[in-house]
Amino acid sequence: MNSGILGITIAAACLGIAGSAAAKDIQVGGAPKLKVTKLQMGIKSPATNTCPADAVLNAWVFTNKAGSVPIYIARAGGNVAGPFMVQTKATGSGKFMGTYSKILKIHQPIEAQYRASAPNFKKLSNWVPLKATCKIGLGGGGAQQN
Repeated sequence: MNSGILGITIAAACLGIAGSAAAKDIQVGGAPKLKVTKLQMGIKSPATNTCPADAVLNAWVFTNKAGSVPIYIARAGGNVAGPFMVQTKATGSGKFMGTYSKILKIHQPIEAQYRASAPNFKKLSNWVPLKATCKIGLGGGGAQQN
């Protein structure tokens, strides 16, 4: 009779373990796979209406553990650049984060939207605007550099 209770206890324990993590989330050796939990992006447009000027693009990648995540930057209705590798590491609060930052050189008026993607992890950031009026041109020619 005790062996029957032991068998039920073991079966229940196995079901509890299986229910806590999907098989696709575990790598060989039992370690969890790297997962992107959140992807955010922001752009600080130039603070002046004088061009050329700099805008700053930042992307923040949040994961379940330390690792390397390829991201891409897309312009709405335009090109996609990348991949850019983002290395995530512990933030000290049990979370993991990495950042990608790029200075965009603005040489002419622009009003566009951009977003980051991590297609290997099926994650997209929000669309963010980039706007520069360039009412006062100081030369420098050329277009906005990605």
